[in-house]
Amino acid sequence: MNEKDNNELDALIDASLDGRLSEVEAERLSLRIEESSDARKRYWELASVHGMIEQSMQNALLRAVNGEVLVTNAKVPSRFRWSRITSVAAAVLFGIFTASLVWACAVPLVSSTQRVSREVVFESFEDPEMKPLGRFPTTANKWFGGILSVPGKGGVPAVEGARLGKFENVPKHRFTYARYVVDLDDYAEPSDEHIRSIEVSSSFFSPDLDPTSVFRIDVAAFRELPEAVQPVWIDREHFDDVVLQRVGRNYSPELSGQPAWHEVKLMMEIPPGTKSVVVSLGSGKRAPGGAGSDRYIDAVRIHLVDTSKPVE
Repeated sequence: MNEKDNNELDALIDASLDGRLSEVEAERLSLRIEESSDARKRYWELASVHGMIEQSMQNALLRAVNGEVLVTNAKVPSRFRWSRITSVAAAVLFGIFTASLVWACAVPLVSSTQRVSREVVFESFEDPEMKPLGRFPTTANKWFGGILSVPGKGGVPAVEGARLGKFENVPKHRFTYARYVVDLDDYAEPSDEHIRSIEVSSSFFSPDLDPTSVFRIDVAAFRELPEAVQPVWIDREHFDDVVLQRVGRNYSPELSGQPAWHEVKLMMEIPPGTKSVVVSLGSGKRAPGGAGSDRYIDAVRIHLVDTSKPVE
């Protein structure tokens, strides 16, 4: 980031920590934090300093009043808690869905050192025999859908390892998906003092820069066990009534420059009572007429993140 961008980011973070952030500014900060690891690092740096300053001021006041040194854990102000920026949410009607999806980005507004991240999936498609069965997962912890393992070569080198995933190109289908179900029963539940989230990242590649190309990450939480999710998923009439939470993000390759890998990330807070989380990775096009050119995926990571709740 250049100096102007750094100054703007610092101003947004300061306003956030002081509770002076407008909805427009909150949306801008949300986007910066979501898309830039440098922005996230800077946020935690300033939040930590802000917290230390407040604690120092409290200790100084106590010493002045009592004539003694007292070390105490300063409570984190309520404005530092994880907040869902409702102004960022937008209803989007996307071609293959019959209902609008709610897009959300949870911006971390808590200065906390208790954040435990656990990698539950890393996939770079190194198994040449990988042949997912079925379009939707009927069991947990396996890939399903239209994706194959191919060697990285020429103009499409692998991001990690020697191979990558290639979406099947089915002319009659506008979109192709690879899906994975995380069984939360495999992981100890977080305590009442923690919030659990799921983080998904994946790299996508489209060699032809088709202006109608689009890649997608979609995450949905269900109270059903993995083997019982499929009938719920395909029941579109009642789907919105039973899904506990759903977040999606689309990415369209830029038309300028040379084709390149692009990393897309998404995070969703997991509601209480969730037993299964479906992760969908999609490739397709907005325009009718089928999937079109070849499209690729690599370096898929899924993390469960437990973050301590703020002290009231």
